Amino acid sequence: MTQLIQKDGKSVEIGCSAESGNSKNEGNGAKSCEVDLKADQFEKNLPLSIHLSDSQSSDFFSLDSLVPPLQQGLTKDQRRSFSKAHAILMIFGWLLFVPTGFLFARIGKDLFKDELWFGTAVWFQVHRAANFMGVVCICTSMLCIFISQQWTWKGTGSKSKYWTEVHTDLGVISSVLAVAQPINSLFRCGPTHSRRIIFNWAHRITGIVAYTLALTAIIIAAVQFKRIWNEPLLELVLVCLPIVICLVVTIVFTLLESDRFRDKAAFGEMRIRKPLLRSDGTRHRKRGSDSMEDALITVTDEDSKPIRKPHILKLPAVFWAVGVFFCIAVALSLLVVNGYKN
Repeated sequence: MTQLIQKDGKSVEIGCSAESGNSKNEGNGAKSCEVDLKADQFEKNLPLSIHLSDSQSSDFFSLDSLVPPLQQGLTKDQRRSFSKAHAILMIFGWLLFVPTGFLFARIGKDLFKDELWFGTAVWFQVHRAANFMGVVCICTSMLCIFISQQWTWKGTGSKSKYWTEVHTDLGVISSVLAVAQPINSLFRCGPTHSRRIIFNWAHRITGIVAYTLALTAIIIAAVQFKRIWNEPLLELVLVCLPIVICLVVTIVFTLLESDRFRDKAAFGEMRIRKPLLRSDGTRHRKRGSDSMEDALITVTDEDSKPIRKPHILKLPAVFWAVGVFFCIAVALSLLVVNGYKN
């Protein structure tokens, strides 16, 4: 009979026999015995010793060595789930909502010009709503990654891997700037204020810096974090597509709507027709004709301004770009979901 004995004399007998099914013969002639015990059968702080039937005893050992450690914090799968949520939310924030807000602010101001949403221009409402959704995704994403890392800092000074530190630093800075954008918009001056141009440029520069840092952080993740990003080349291309589309669409329509490329007749340049008069102020009658119709010439009124209309392809191009942004975000999210193969 085998016994587990504590120093105060308390013991638990363990029956090891072939009949009970818990005894095994090992290949070297030794026997092994497996028994399920409850920890509350012993005093927690007193050491144990195994006493065999042939009067042999083992050295004393602690009860903790027999009890598996309790799970602290999140499991590995839970942490990975939060990491994936972090990546997906950043993808939707920076690669769908922010580019959409940029496009409507940059080239969408003359779209739906005669319509208002809740008393405000359509382009501004879309710009504001898209960026608000982007900021919500970004903030929620940061919360997810801090939970995944159990609130442990992984940036500069954390002694983490180099690219992990760089990714963390760029991500945090870009997120702070993204949150600052809607906040500083609350303090902007009126459109006709003399200092409005200062706000406009500060708003643009902050947005450009934030997006550049965020895009760099996402590229680092796609290239370096191969456990979760399994297709680095494909993911790199998809990550860079939104900014490329924004730049191309902006440049193309800026050129198409410039004076050099604009067809003046097609875009409704205002012209007026005036009768041709003699120097004495009487109307001129066509020569060689008995018609009393006044000869008219077309002149341009210098005080009138041409009516500028958006290019016919601008609206489809903007919505096409937004659709592509959405498809890219979904594709990258699916790739992230399939990460962590082992």
